[in-house]
Amino acid sequence: MKILIYTHEFPPFPGGLATTSYKLAKGFQAAGIDTTVLAPTYSKNDKIQDIDFNFSINRMGTLSRNHGIPSPIREVAGLLSLSKYLSQTTPDVILLVTREAHVVGGMILDLDKYNVMVRVAGYEAKRFLLGRKWLNKLQGVALRKLYLGAHKIISPSNSTKQLLIDAKIPESKVRVIHNGVKSELILRYVDNSELELIRKQYSIKNTEKVILTVSRLVPGKGQDKVIEALSKVRNQYDNFKYLVVGDGSYRKALSDLVQSKNLQDKVIFAGSIPNERVNHFYDLCDIFVMVNRTIKTKENIEGLPNVLIEAASRAKPIITGLDGGSNEAVEHGKSGYVANGENIDQIAEYLLELLTNEQKSKDFGINGKQKMLNEFTEEEMIEKYIQTINAIEE
Repeated sequence: MKILIYTHEFPPFPGGLATTSYKLAKGFQAAGIDTTVLAPTYSKNDKIQDIDFNFSINRMGTLSRNHGIPSPIREVAGLLSLSKYLSQTTPDVILLVTREAHVVGGMILDLDKYNVMVRVAGYEAKRFLLGRKWLNKLQGVALRKLYLGAHKIISPSNSTKQLLIDAKIPESKVRVIHNGVKSELILRYVDNSELELIRKQYSIKNTEKVILTVSRLVPGKGQDKVIEALSKVRNQYDNFKYLVVGDGSYRKALSDLVQSKNLQDKVIFAGSIPNERVNHFYDLCDIFVMVNRTIKTKENIEGLPNVLIEAASRAKPIITGLDGGSNEAVEHGKSGYVANGENIDQIAEYLLELLTNEQKSKDFGINGKQKMLNEFTEEEMIEKYIQTINAIEE
């Protein structure tokens, strides 16, 4: 069997969709499925990295990159690349990941000829199927055509599935498959030498507790609300650092907010960190926080952020937001807290509770790690995708 994964985010880009696309490609190939990935070029060094992959990869060029290249340039670049690939090869199954791939697929794929699966995030359903902006609704026409004609839609959360149902996509087409973390990573020992290096790099004392966010710096991820909450927290508890991993368009606004709240000695912007090092940052932290919220003007919503399951897999207590599927990974009052992402007082209360109650923080982390082992392993994710692929082929 041959499968094509067509995506506009892929390593070395560090985003969640890039990580998911890579995990699927690696898992399919390891299971004996002849796998090819159609993905963007980020630099001339990509080909060096690609040699180590156990699957085939066709790089589409830099114009297809999701971030940094405006629409419709990246969609046109993807359309030309996909058309060229399909003129030479006919895969048994095509899996489309990312909104750009969905637009292209909806425009050019003969859904009677190809077996098509689509991985849909909350973003696509919320903004393009249910949104009110005319340009988004126009793109939504191609997405709706694709979703209605696809053999199966994979949703990363029940929350996203409900959005699709609200958008009149038949429930029978949608299967929820949560993202997962490899069991060996969940069970991996902590490398204390790496933690010491990170503390030294960012001048974090061994006695200071670390609050961590790993995410792009955009309003919906909630770093701004955490900063505002910490200005309240430090009135009662001052022995902490807030380590912000990631980069993005909101960096200056966040830096200005830190200045205005006089938190320059507490907040550290680490920038982008390679995927292979991020696990050490999870191990370093005492609390992981990402109080995601819906920005109504952006018509966007989280599906189920990868970083939540990654942090939980390293036995960290989590504070996350109400919106989207976060509460499917984080059990309120058992493995963390699910907060209103706009409620500064509530976020501050939960942070203070976990900073001062070490036993509760430890128990939450243990409970979260066990939930990941039971429900959110990469092995189970791959198995469910393969079951869906096999059902299409029958």
